[in-house]
Amino acid sequence: MRIRKILAGLVLGSTVGLGVLASPAQAVSAGTSAAAASSEVAAAVPHFYASYWNYSDCENAGWYWRDLHPSWGAECRYAKGTDGNYKWHLYMWY
Repeated sequence: MRIRKILAGLVLGSTVGLGVLASPAQAVSAGTSAAAASSEVAAAVPHFYASYWNYSDCENAGWYWRDLHPSWGAECRYAKGTDGNYKWHLYMWY
């Protein structure tokens, strides 16, 4: 009877010990891949920067930021703003 308790304790202890050791390794690998995937997605999506009444103002602001950061991209889109008026919206991706 005592030997059964000892064996059961060893089996249970080793199972729990292996589970504790395996769980953090899985969490780290899952977190790393999720962070890498989110940075790839974020790099491909244009982000709203500002609204302008004139296309030339929007384009000049885009070129200003692209001159400072050559790897960034800029695009001006004509769309309705939050105030209901149509404007030029500068979108940038980096």
